[in-house]
Amino acid sequence: MAAHDLPLLIVRHAVAEDSNSLGDEARALTSEGRIAFRQHARKLARRVPLRGILTSPLVRAVQTAELLADAFGLSEVEVAPALMPLGGAHKRIIKLARERGPGWALVGHNPSLERAVALALGHSLPDKLRKGAAVALIPTDQGFTLGWVASPGRDLLRP
Repeated sequence: MAAHDLPLLIVRHAVAEDSNSLGDEARALTSEGRIAFRQHARKLARRVPLRGILTSPLVRAVQTAELLADAFGLSEVEVAPALMPLGGAHKRIIKLARERGPGWALVGHNPSLERAVALALGHSLPDKLRKGAAVALIPTDQGFTLGWVASPGRDLLRP
């Protein structure tokens, strides 16, 4: 697959615990979330290759990114504070997407990921971005187009 054919993946973290005594940043994936995302990540790996993975530093995103890396045979993930769910994150996410380009996955949180995708495409997704979902953005001269959306346990959604 040529580099210009590779999408950039925007990945929402998998299902995590509702709360953690150490705070929101420490919320980990549930065992069910791990199992479902591991299966989902293997399906993604059969669909498209990846060069690298950037993740928010929050525990649930790092754990999701590690499962993704394992499925894709990548040895490491890179932590990117720009993917933290803080004000204006959607603009930082698009900046990262343009800098890294096709073949990368950016793992983060909602609502900033949905806002970033809407900013990249010029319109919102046809459905909400579910936990563990991956959005394939195809780079174009003008920005990005939507390739597909893959959510755990659901059919692939194409535009």
